[in-house]
Amino acid sequence: MKTWHKVSLGLLVVLSACLLGVSFVLLAPSNTSMNEIIHIPKTKRVSERGIYITAWVAQTPKRFNFLKNEAKRAGINTIVVDAKEIISRPLIELVKEKKLNAGTKLEPDPWLVKLTEDLHKDGFIVSARLVTFKDDHLVIARTDLSIQMKGGGIYRDRKGGRWADPYADEVRLYNELIAERAAISGVDEVQFDYIRFPAEGRAKDALYLHEKEGVTKVDAICLFLEGVKKRVAKYNVSIAVDIFGVTAWQSKDDIKNLGQDLKRMAKYIDVISPMLYPSHFHRGYDGYANPGSEPYYFINAGVKKTREILSGEAVTIVPWIQGFDMRSPNFGTDYILKQIKACTDEKVTGFLVWNAGNRYDVTFSALRK
Repeated sequence: MKTWHKVSLGLLVVLSACLLGVSFVLLAPSNTSMNEIIHIPKTKRVSERGIYITAWVAQTPKRFNFLKNEAKRAGINTIVVDAKEIISRPLIELVKEKKLNAGTKLEPDPWLVKLTEDLHKDGFIVSARLVTFKDDHLVIARTDLSIQMKGGGIYRDRKGGRWADPYADEVRLYNELIAERAAISGVDEVQFDYIRFPAEGRAKDALYLHEKEGVTKVDAICLFLEGVKKRVAKYNVSIAVDIFGVTAWQSKDDIKNLGQDLKRMAKYIDVISPMLYPSHFHRGYDGYANPGSEPYYFINAGVKKTREILSGEAVTIVPWIQGFDMRSPNFGTDYILKQIKACTDEKVTGFLVWNAGNRYDVTFSALRK
């Protein structure tokens, strides 16, 4: 299915589209303003087999080119890149001045446009990772939008991170606009991480000044996704969400505390990516003394449970798997392959490999076996 996507004029755009079997060319005068736009067909795509890339690596040509070449050799066709800090800069200024509103005019981000164009030329699907409610920059700019503490002060998680209040309309709007800016910059997918309420540290003593009567945490997350869907639908960009691995087990306490109800979220999204890193399950979980030593079980069980919860929903499951050595004495190429087999045994063919430092030697070796 095709929809219409906005791009700048002043370019010669050659399009091969299945429109009556005819290819066509669009020409624009060379003096046309870059702010003027023309609509061209864009096919909707979702993540398939990918790796995570930091914004820093994406701006380091030698390192990034090496990873792209190795990724292609290993059959990787998706790049998930951190984008929020860079593309949010004009919007954070509006937030500081309290001038952000639903009609805020957006322009494509030049860095993300160029990055996406280059990756498309190299044959990659591009997913923009947007860290959503965990947001130091937003909280520093506007402490009134933060999650606070009942005894005073701002909530901090175990790593010292600040969180914006998902109940706040302005916080949700800010993140919706960032997602739309990513969409108009040409990415194939917007992927939300930390799309939840905090549960770590002193979260039980958190104070939500923007909480509204009758609105639950699940409601707040779904309101955000509903807003995003309305904004990006016209660009035919996929919406993906990352969820805690344990969320696939969908205990009532986890749903209530995190605000992640998979069945309710499903109507607004295209892709769900449970973060099923075995090492992140606590000792004794599901009867395993050290979950980090069980690459097959936790991926397979998590994917299976996610499929069962989403039965009947048109949502693609693309799990995050562990590409790093943490509490995993047996980590290596077989560890990677067992995780992938755990997916394919449940007829899930896509996967994303996470390594915070973008060190994928073990992953690439495994995939080339």
